Amino acid sequence: MSDPWRDLPALHAHLWARLARGVGDAGDPFRLTALATTGTGGAEARMVALRRTEAATATVEVHSDLRTAKIDALRHDPRGALLFWDARTQEQLRLSVLFEVLAAPADRWAAVPEAARANYGTDPAPGAGIGDPDRLTRTPDPARFAALPGRVLRMDAVSLAHDPHRRAVFEGPDLTGRWVAP
Repeated sequence: MSDPWRDLPALHAHLWARLARGVGDAGDPFRLTALATTGTGGAEARMVALRRTEAATATVEVHSDLRTAKIDALRHDPRGALLFWDARTQEQLRLSVLFEVLAAPADRWAAVPEAARANYGTDPAPGAGIGDPDRLTRTPDPARFAALPGRVLRMDAVSLAHDPHRRAVFEGPDLTGRWVAP
């Protein structure tokens, strides 16, 4: 197998393949990602699951409960960043993304596994104070579900497995790649 970190087009394809694996395999390191946003109080980060990706349109998607702080943050400023890390391959990928908040999209809700639907319907709302951690109910509610599709504006990839380390940035309307110092 050739090393995708030697050729920009091969690396670009490799990165999108890694993202697709993250969507398809719950155990893949690229499944869970840190989402960073800028809320009214400043920078915020939290873990989310990658739910969709499409290289042809340079889009990714995560899901959320509509009542979370991340929704407020993205409505305040739709720019966000996703950070992926694979400890085994020593690959880091940062995506700069322009997100959209889609409230209660029926097609996306239909694709959410039954077991995962309870994540979109806790009472009280996410972030609300509770006196006892066992006093939480989970009632799936499609009206509380949000899909967050986003257009990837920039991909910044680093390989720590290489000596010296390698780094490439893909940006612009066609995500044109260039090598940069790590």
